[in-house]
Amino acid sequence: NLLLFFEGRKRALTKALRREMLRVSKALEFEKAEKIRRQIFSLEHIRDTGFITESEIRTPGKEKLLRIEGYDISNISGTAAVGSMVVFLGDKPATDEYRKFKIRTVFQPNDVGLLAEVLRRRFKNSWPLPDLLLVDGGAAQVGAARRVLDEFDLKLPILGMAKGPGRKRTDVIGIIPKGISKRTLIRVRDEAHRFAVRYHRALRGVIVHQ
Repeated sequence: NLLLFFEGRKRALTKALRREMLRVSKALEFEKAEKIRRQIFSLEHIRDTGFITESEIRTPGKEKLLRIEGYDISNISGTAAVGSMVVFLGDKPATDEYRKFKIRTVFQPNDVGLLAEVLRRRFKNSWPLPDLLLVDGGAAQVGAARRVLDEFDLKLPILGMAKGPGRKRTDVIGIIPKGISKRTLIRVRDEAHRFAVRYHRALRGVIVHQ
C-alpha cells in the first residue's frame, strides 16, 4: 500500500482498500472495516498536489489556487434556521460549489450548535477538502469547528471573523495563512452571509405561506 501511495497510484490503492473493507465486513470484523473506511476517506481527500510531476511543476499556469470555505448561519430565534457554505478559489468565488443546509437537529437559537451540524454534514460528503475554513463568529464558533474536525480526524486551518466593538471593525480569530489577504476573507465572510440570508428568506416565505 505504501508503494502504491508513493508511486502516486491513488486510485489503485483506493480500490485495494475497498476490497479489503468488503472482505473484513463479510467476516463481521466491523472495527477493522471502520478503520479502513476512514483510511479511504482520508486518501480520497489527499490533495492531488501531493502527486504533481516534475514536468507539471515546470509548466507555467499550473499554480494551485487555495480553496477557502466560508460558513454562516441565519435564523430568527432558532426558526427556519439554515447554514451556508461558499467556496473561493484564490480570491474568486466558485459558485457551482456553494452549498446550503436546512437545519435538522437544532431548534433553538444556538449558533454554535447550528454551525456544528452544518460542518458535520459537510464533512460526511466527499467534496474536496478546503485549505482554510472561515466561520462567521468568534472563539465559540472556532472552537465548535475545531471539535467537528477532530471528530473526522482532520487537521485544517480555521479562522473566525467577528465584528469588533460597535461593529466598526472586523476582528480575525486566528492567524491568517500566507498567501491569503484579509480583504479576500472579508469577501468570503460577506458572501457566506449573503447566501445564508437569501436561503433563509426563501425558506421563511415557504413557511409563512403554509
